[in-house]
Amino acid sequence: MVTSLDIFLLFTSAAVVILTAVLVPTLLQVKRAYKEAAKAIDRLEQELVPMSRKITAGAAEVEILAATCSAKLEETDTAIRTVRQAGETLLLTSHALKESVRPIISSVGGLNAGLRTFGRVFWRNKRG
Repeated sequence: MVTSLDIFLLFTSAAVVILTAVLVPTLLQVKRAYKEAAKAIDRLEQELVPMSRKITAGAAEVEILAATCSAKLEETDTAIRTVRQAGETLLLTSHALKESVRPIISSVGGLNAGLRTFGRVFWRNKRG
């Protein structure tokens, strides 16, 4: 005679068998995924150290380049200031030269005009 306890035990054992059949492959897949993740993490750790060294070296090179560019910019700025001062000095010199030569040119121009007039008057009187 089959009692309710026997039916209960039969269903329970069937459920355990089904659960085991489902859980074992799932747990095996989880174990494989864990191993793959551990391998990937190991590879990343192995590549991370050289990569961080390269990044550090690159950052050092960038710092050197920035310092060099800054020094070159400072030199260029100094050269531009020197050229600007030379230009201002040249402009002041040309103004001073123009102001000092202007009276001489005016005098020469006046003398030239006077000599021409004298020449015209002299040559007219001689011809006539």
